[in-house]
Amino acid sequence: MKNLFYMLAVVVFLGGCSYKNESINLSSYNTEYTGETSKEKKSVYIESVKDVRDDKRTIGYILKDGKKTTNLFSTEDFEKKYKDGLSSALRMAGFKASSDVNADLVMNINIKNIELIHNDKSFDKNLKGQIELEVIIKKGTETVTQNFKPSASKWISPSYSSKDLEPFLNELFSDSINDIVSRLTAH
Repeated sequence: MKNLFYMLAVVVFLGGCSYKNESINLSSYNTEYTGETSKEKKSVYIESVKDVRDDKRTIGYILKDGKKTTNLFSTEDFEKKYKDGLSSALRMAGFKASSDVNADLVMNINIKNIELIHNDKSFDKNLKGQIELEVIIKKGTETVTQNFKPSASKWISPSYSSKDLEPFLNELFSDSINDIVSRLTAH
C-alpha cells in the first residue's frame, strides 16, 4: 500500500510539471488600427481569404535542448478571423466596405505560414513568431501582389502551458492586419 501511494505521488508530481499542450486560441481583432487613413475613401471588397498552409492545425513547436519536443496547434478558423479583422481595420482607416467585385480595390489574401517557436533559453528571447501573408490587390486592370512577414520575439517566463503563448499570437495577428491596412492607404 505504501508503494502504491509513492507511485501515485510520483505520477501526480510528474503530470503536474509536464507541458500542457492545448489548442491556442486567437482573439478577435480589437479595433486598434492607428495608422494613416484613406484620403480618397475608396471602396474595398475582400474577395477571399484562404489558408494555404499544408497543415492548418500546426502553428509552431516547442524546442528543448535544440530539439522539437511538442507541436503547437490551433483549431481557430484563421480565414474568418482575418476577414473579420481586416474588415474592421479597413473601416477604421476610412475605407468603405463593399460586397461587389467592381469596388475600387479587390483583395485576395493567402495565409502562407503561421509559426511560433518557444525554446528553453533562460535569459534571452525565448519566444519567436512569424506570420506570412500574400495579399493580391486588384485596382481596375492593375494587379499588385504584396508579401507580408511580420515577426517578433520576446522573453516570457518559463511556461508549462501553450495557453501562455496566446497573447503573443494575438499581437502578431493584429500587427499583420495593421501592416496590410497601412500599406493599402498608400494606394
